[in-house]
Amino acid sequence: MFFHHLKNFSPYSGHIYNEMRTGIVRKHGELISKNDSRFDLIKRIGYFPFRELRRIDQAYFISDLELFEFFQTTEQTLKDYDVEAYSNWGYPAKEELLNVFLEGYRHGLNEFRENIGITYSTLSHNHKIEYLRNFCLYCLDFLYFDGELDKALFYNLGYIQANLYMAYVEVNNLNALTAINHSETETNAPTNNLPSNATQSTEEPERIEIYCDVTDIKKIWQVLTAPINTGKGIEQPIFSEEELEKYLGSMFYSGAFPDAFKHAGTLSQKTISRGHMRNVLIALMYSCYSLNRNFDRRSNQIMYVAMLKRYFSVFATSEIESIKSVFATYAPKGIDVLKNNLGKNPHVEEILSILKIHKLLH
Repeated sequence: MFFHHLKNFSPYSGHIYNEMRTGIVRKHGELISKNDSRFDLIKRIGYFPFRELRRIDQAYFISDLELFEFFQTTEQTLKDYDVEAYSNWGYPAKEELLNVFLEGYRHGLNEFRENIGITYSTLSHNHKIEYLRNFCLYCLDFLYFDGELDKALFYNLGYIQANLYMAYVEVNNLNALTAINHSETETNAPTNNLPSNATQSTEEPERIEIYCDVTDIKKIWQVLTAPINTGKGIEQPIFSEEELEKYLGSMFYSGAFPDAFKHAGTLSQKTISRGHMRNVLIALMYSCYSLNRNFDRRSNQIMYVAMLKRYFSVFATSEIESIKSVFATYAPKGIDVLKNNLGKNPHVEEILSILKIHKLLH
């Protein structure tokens, strides 16, 4: 157990406040309830599944999506939330709760080392990783937003959120050291027994690992399962639902969620018309690159361009560097084509919404 010194908190039973006298908020008329899926975060070690909240000159990282969306509300969007038993409710009251949360967050950052205990530094490398995993799980047990509006609760949520974030960063750093040590061991190992085909390359580009939300990637490509009006005519669906799953599995994979993209083996190129549809494909792949780069700064455009060249005939005769040179330039043109399909293609609105949420489209 942790956080013994935290006010209004029991290390055994959690947050302490008068539930009968606190305000409660509903979203679109529905109760906000805690979800056990929050524990999935611990399966994503090696990733960065936090939402970034920027406030003046500082960034805060939040794991609970409901809490993040509540904090992101504006004076206009706050009307999506109905509040009961909270006097003088309004945008200033919401901002006050946010400021209390951020105060707790800042204190949590400063006291993280104290919270993980004095024995942590004496542990072995592997034991530190296991210890931090358990610490993260403990934080997640009490880190959820279920619509209750108590200031002490918001302070503690901020405090615990900061500790979860710091522990998550720490365990990722330790895992990175493990990988480096393993790599050095392999590098120094004798090479005279390597099989003769060890250095042979394959024409299949290496699949791209997805660090962002895998469902966002899938939703982006759904647009190709319905007709698209290009201005020069109607382009029929490029994929069936089943086909799309296979092609996505050949282009992407997720280490955190191995079943998200299933590799279907070698697939043939899809024949696509030139012009507007070429720009649409660039827009879709560039969106994937931009989303993933928010979570993995190592993302390389070349990998995404190679997928376009491999799986879509319209890029087959172009050099990879040539496609890369127009990757960012032609993506907005493809987005414009999609915008013109609002109300026609049932998946366009969702794509635009995803891009707006991640501030990739204004």
